[in-house]
Amino acid sequence: MKPIGTYQLAALCLATVNLAAPVQAEVSGKVSFVSNYLSYGLSQTQDDPALQFTTTWSGESGLYLSGWASQVDFGEETDTEIGVYAGYYNTFSDTLSLDAGIAQFLYEGADISDDYSYNEVYATLHTSLLSLGFHYAWDYFGSGAEYTVVQVSKQFPLNDWFNLTLGADYAVTGDENKYSILGESDYLHYFLRAEKDWLGVQWSLSVHETTMPETETDEARAVAGIGWAF
Repeated sequence: MKPIGTYQLAALCLATVNLAAPVQAEVSGKVSFVSNYLSYGLSQTQDDPALQFTTTWSGESGLYLSGWASQVDFGEETDTEIGVYAGYYNTFSDTLSLDAGIAQFLYEGADISDDYSYNEVYATLHTSLLSLGFHYAWDYFGSGAEYTVVQVSKQFPLNDWFNLTLGADYAVTGDENKYSILGESDYLHYFLRAEKDWLGVQWSLSVHETTMPETETDEARAVAGIGWAF
C-alpha cells in the first residue's frame, strides 16, 4: 500500500477538525537534545546524539495534528526522520484517557531514503494503574512486512521532585524474511526513566536494556536529554 502523503494526512486531519466548529485551537512544541535516539531500545543514530523537534496543534474536540523531526544515522546518508500524526485524545475521567491515531514516517538524506517511508496506526490507553500502548505498521520501512509493538508503562511521581517511569515493550515482525530486527523476529525492551522540570528546562535520564543477542545491541544504554517546551 502506498503511504499517505504528508500533505494529504494534514489536510485530512484539518478537514475533520473543521467539521467540529467552534474549535479553540492550541499550539505547543518542544526542542530537545538527547545523547542517543532510541526507538524501542535500539539506537537510530549509532549511539550518537540527536537534535529533535516536535509541534502539536490540538483542538477543543480532542482532535490533533502533530509533527516530529529527529536526526538519524542508518550507516548511509539517511540523516533525518520526519513524523506526521493525526489523532484523537479523549479524557473519560481523572483516571482514564485514550490517545489514538495514524502516523506517517518519512526519511530524508539519501536517494533510497524515500523507500523507508511507512504508515502506522497507534493507540494508548492511560489508566490509574498502567498505560497500555499498541502500534501496528503494515509495510514497515517499506519492506512489505507487518510490524507490531505492544507497550506497558507505569509512572511514579516522587515527592514533587521528579517523575519516575518504568516500562517495557515487545516488538515482533510479521515476516522475518522481509524484515528482521537485526536478525531476530521479535525482542523485548525495558527501561527506567526519570524526568524533572527545573529552571524552565525539562531534564531526563533513562536506562534501557533489550533481549537482543547481538553484541552491539544487547548492552544496557543510558540516555540523557534536555528539552525546551513552548
